[in-house]
Amino acid sequence: MASWDLGLRRPRRLPVPVISVGNLAAGGTGKTPLVLALCGLCRERGVSVGVLARGYGGRGRDGLNDEGRMLARRFPDLPQAQRPDRYEAGLRLLGEKKVDLLVLDDGFQHRRLHRDLDLVCVPASDPFSGGAMLPAGWLREPPEALGRADLCLRVVEAGEPEPEEEDPRLAELGVAQVLVRRAALDIERRPGGERLPLETLRGRRVRALAGIARPERFARALRECGAEILERRWFRDHSKIPRALLEETGRTCAEEGSWLLLTEKDEARLLGADPVPEVERYVFRQELRFPPAARSLLESRLDQLLGRGA
Repeated sequence: MASWDLGLRRPRRLPVPVISVGNLAAGGTGKTPLVLALCGLCRERGVSVGVLARGYGGRGRDGLNDEGRMLARRFPDLPQAQRPDRYEAGLRLLGEKKVDLLVLDDGFQHRRLHRDLDLVCVPASDPFSGGAMLPAGWLREPPEALGRADLCLRVVEAGEPEPEEEDPRLAELGVAQVLVRRAALDIERRPGGERLPLETLRGRRVRALAGIARPERFARALRECGAEILERRWFRDHSKIPRALLEETGRTCAEEGSWLLLTEKDEARLLGADPVPEVERYVFRQELRFPPAARSLLESRLDQLLGRGA
């Protein structure tokens, strides 16, 4: 990293603006929901957007990893390119699709590609995630690295109290900051894809399986929606839930009248399998919501990148 900080190495620039979405800590900070939200915001404003990613863990028939598959499910026609060399991936995507702007997923540490806006997700309650570096803690870089971000999005998780508008530790680094909230969206029944309102979880007995970072937040969000959790089984981040366990839990749920609950990311991994499991399951979908101040700031930055407005 020092060679980039000292200007000894220079990033390569693509011919369209690039917004990087990243984090300081490893996993569970709202990075993928922010990519989803940015794509939605761009489309609302008539901006054609594509996504670049390394594609860690990519597999399955579509060649996408779980995050890429999540994006494809929300936006079926979204241009995506997943390659370790994000510059080459961007050139290839731009050669095939006409887009106004590219979102670089998990790009904060990928210094080789120039970005026009650096967005970083941090936990609202503790932007430095305890302050310890991997493998002792969660941090990929020292806390001071946040000083090179253009904007820190402090993510308020389900069940957390509303924090102060400004965190003094981020203010000391001179980085702009806004609060955003991760919120429950709906429930999707699989197979079939029927969307159910969140109210259907109130008083519902569920068994939850997940292979994500910080799965306790998944459990807390379910409880916030009124679900009664009978069982929780957690696996390492990016792990696929064992098929035998999925089928066994599905049978148990059918016998007792409970629901098998998965995260959207875990469901995306299942959809990359061949054949796709036919177990009845329910997918808990969440989204990142921008309060008016955060939305206004992001819209303003987006317009600046695209040369819109005054």
